[in-house]
Amino acid sequence: MKIFLVLFLSSTFVNIVSANDESLQKGLDFYQQGNFTQAIEVWETALQKENTPQFDTLLRLSSAYQALGNYNSALNATQQAISISHGIPEQEVLAHSYLGDILLALQQPDNAFEELEKYLPMARTLDNKLILANLLNNMSNTLSTEQYYLEALPMYQEVVEIAERADDTLLQIQALSNQAQVYLQQNDLKNSVIVLEKNLDLLTKLPNNHAKVFNLLSLGQLVVKLQPKIVSPKLNAYNIFTEALQISNQLQDTRSISYAKGFLGQLYAQKQLYSEALKLTRSAIFLAQELPDLLYLWEWQQGNIWQSQHNLEESLAAYQRAFNYLTPIRNSLINGQRNSSELFYERIRPIYYSLADVLLQKAQQFPENSAQKKQFLIQARDAVEQLKEAELQNYFQDECVSAVKTQITEFKSLDKNTAVLYPVLLPERMELLLTTSDNMHQIVVPVGYKEIKQVLLKFSKNLQRVTEGRFIKQSKQLYNWIIKPLKSKMVEHNIETLIIVPDGPLRTIPFAALYNEAENKFLIDYVALAVTPSLTLTDPRPLPRKNTKILLNGLSKPVQNFAALPSVIKEISDIAKLFKNNTTLVDEAFLLEEVNKTMEIFPYDIVHISSHGQFDRNPKYSFLLTYDNKLTMDRLEKLFRLNDLRKKQVELLTLSACQTAVGDERAALGLAGVAIKAGARSALASLWFVDDSATSQLITDFYTQLQNPNLSKAQALQNAQRNLSKKRKYRHPAYWAPFLLIGNWL
Repeated sequence: MKIFLVLFLSSTFVNIVSANDESLQKGLDFYQQGNFTQAIEVWETALQKENTPQFDTLLRLSSAYQALGNYNSALNATQQAISISHGIPEQEVLAHSYLGDILLALQQPDNAFEELEKYLPMARTLDNKLILANLLNNMSNTLSTEQYYLEALPMYQEVVEIAERADDTLLQIQALSNQAQVYLQQNDLKNSVIVLEKNLDLLTKLPNNHAKVFNLLSLGQLVVKLQPKIVSPKLNAYNIFTEALQISNQLQDTRSISYAKGFLGQLYAQKQLYSEALKLTRSAIFLAQELPDLLYLWEWQQGNIWQSQHNLEESLAAYQRAFNYLTPIRNSLINGQRNSSELFYERIRPIYYSLADVLLQKAQQFPENSAQKKQFLIQARDAVEQLKEAELQNYFQDECVSAVKTQITEFKSLDKNTAVLYPVLLPERMELLLTTSDNMHQIVVPVGYKEIKQVLLKFSKNLQRVTEGRFIKQSKQLYNWIIKPLKSKMVEHNIETLIIVPDGPLRTIPFAALYNEAENKFLIDYVALAVTPSLTLTDPRPLPRKNTKILLNGLSKPVQNFAALPSVIKEISDIAKLFKNNTTLVDEAFLLEEVNKTMEIFPYDIVHISSHGQFDRNPKYSFLLTYDNKLTMDRLEKLFRLNDLRKKQVELLTLSACQTAVGDERAALGLAGVAIKAGARSALASLWFVDDSATSQLITDFYTQLQNPNLSKAQALQNAQRNLSKKRKYRHPAYWAPFLLIGNWL
């Protein structure tokens, strides 16, 4: 069964489809007890009988399969229901409402909304308004998942009103829970309290069954989120979880008992009543021995309790168990969640960081250069590495990361003048792990995650104001936090190239613009820079310099409501002169199909795209503009995919006019992962859209620098950035800093 989550409960069939058949009622009894497997067995058997209402049974099966997280079987049952619903409007709407909900769970929000919106007019004509409510609830969930909160709220309210008129208490509760979640996302505490208090009153009307327990646990979790910000005498998480535990004991529902005890343990831990917290958490662990999706959570909670008491040995052991339980089930936990990114950041990401945190604390106990210290540092770095791979998988919603990793032979050593910087942002401190050719160094900076994130956001915003110098304050602060503590080690090892594996919000800034006030220099004046989303997903090998084949794509004309890029024509022309083996597709020739054909025929080393592009927090909305269409990330992957005709991997993908949303670390993650998604060894792209002329000059100079076989790609970019910064018109770092070399730096 899927991990329990409060977010976006889907309305059930229980109060919409009648249960006048004995088999249907028997299955329904199992379902309401939380015995979904038994319910499925009853309904699957019932389907074989002649007099069984097929449509009703298929939708019940769909709901039970969804409850178990088996979305393929749920989809199959729903499609069967659709096939026999034609001509009966109530059944048609209801079945397609189910389909929309399943598509949302399968990470297809656009298809889900399209499916639901198509049947909304028909739903409004039906006498049975509960079917309309079901569809509206699912539409609202889709909008909420995509963060269209203002559009979702009135739909949820309409569901509540329909359910209230129909005296459908359960549907009211579910819609109100979803509504409260949206209010919390908007930080609307007043309305959150009003809705949750109403929900608590409604819950008293429900019989003591699985549905009541589920909704009590959901309500309790929302109250826990609310309580640090506002106090409501009526909303007491302890009382809510205690009631859920009492009913769960009556129902002998092991999963719900484990949840209730675990959540109660969390409350005791927050009040620093650690003995009681440990007792409840251990009981939850005992009950979850056959439930790995709960087991890892409660082991993690146990680790938190031990760490709060500064017991590193016990907390490390608990975190390691949580990590081991999570690893084999991580992908299955995410699949089928209506908001997988929220689940990832709330329930999965912290496991990796908690483990890394304790390992780094252990490393601090040993002297510099000791074998024990290095062992703990490597283990901590490996934990964060695995997280970064998981993040990319979660972002792109596919297994491209695993496929890339199998193609890479891990490098064992760095060049003596190259170092890798791993900043790890933790709640109370930042750890800087600097790997040089001979050792790994640990520097602890006493600045917590929230403080550094605020500075990073201001820096990113201020840096883009090309007529102002407000960014200098944050630039100096970040230099003093991140670079200054490493300076002596970098000088000692004569570091010329620094590879940075940025963490979280650090992905949203250009490190090149960090400023050393004492010497009046930017970081780019000291070292060549490259970033990579993950060290183990980076394949550092030199760029072939002989017979380099380049595909030059460009769009100078205004199309699809995007502005013209007049400098593109000269940029493409100047770059073409540097490479004998070049193919050019500009404006009307830069068609999606033409790029596809060209890529299939020739094995290009470099693919250059001078066109508008954007990276969104949702990769489905990330694209590069062609003359006639949009090159999405999935299309880009297909273009670059190795096949029988093209067995050579693209070495460099250059995107000279793309941008990400300011301060959005998920969008920046998409930019950071573009080379991996495309299947290129490295990418050159910008964090934000830069002046058309400045971009063309810098990119052309980058390729000119690349003609020198003694320069790496990172050094070529460094020279191009420094050259542009010397021009009076473009000395502000907003023009030259946002260009990032991503991945292979050689």
